[in-house]
Amino acid sequence: MGAFIAKMLLPTVSSLVFLPTASVAAKRGFHMEAMVYFFTMFFIAIYHACDGPGLSILCFMRYDILEYFSVYGTALSMWVTLIALGDFDEPQRSSITMFGVLTIAVRIYQDRWGYGIYSGPIGSAVFIITVKWLQKMKQLKAIYPEKSVYTQQVGPGCCFGALALMLRFYFQEWDYAYVHSFYHLSLAVSFVLLLPKKNRYAGTGQKAFKLSWCTLCCCVC
Repeated sequence: MGAFIAKMLLPTVSSLVFLPTASVAAKRGFHMEAMVYFFTMFFIAIYHACDGPGLSILCFMRYDILEYFSVYGTALSMWVTLIALGDFDEPQRSSITMFGVLTIAVRIYQDRWGYGIYSGPIGSAVFIITVKWLQKMKQLKAIYPEKSVYTQQVGPGCCFGALALMLRFYFQEWDYAYVHSFYHLSLAVSFVLLLPKKNRYAGTGQKAFKLSWCTLCCCVC
């Protein structure tokens, strides 16, 4: 019985891997991304907790609302991570990010379980980033960004992201608790790998803005 309960709680516990992801993002100066990761972790954890035995007291919203925000948070996390990787200047960065925030909300309201909820944001972000990077390469007449970005961020990050999506859509029926938990882990690792090492808009030294836990927690209130 204990093993069965532990297995039921595994998807809830595994969603906590997004907490260190949010912490890493905050330390790198990506405060908006950190808030999105924390938002995602919160709603995924509560959503899965409502499936667990004896945890219905945690369901402070209707089940379908928790389901919506868990999927929305995941898709939005993918979007903001890829846009951060693109390293856009302002106001392009804010405009592109908000475009994703609005369109993803509408798309997921129409369908929460189709391939398009993730392939749409990923495909759009990859297209936008590719256009920007090709323009930069044409201007500089050299590879952009530097090779280390492709070998240390883009390559490994995309591999873990692809693994996460394969687990989510093709292998989840094998053993839901374990496969879905590994899906959470792979997704969190891909976010950490794809996120740039430093946000150039966050400031440096004493002028660097610090993200407090109070501010972070406000994103789910």
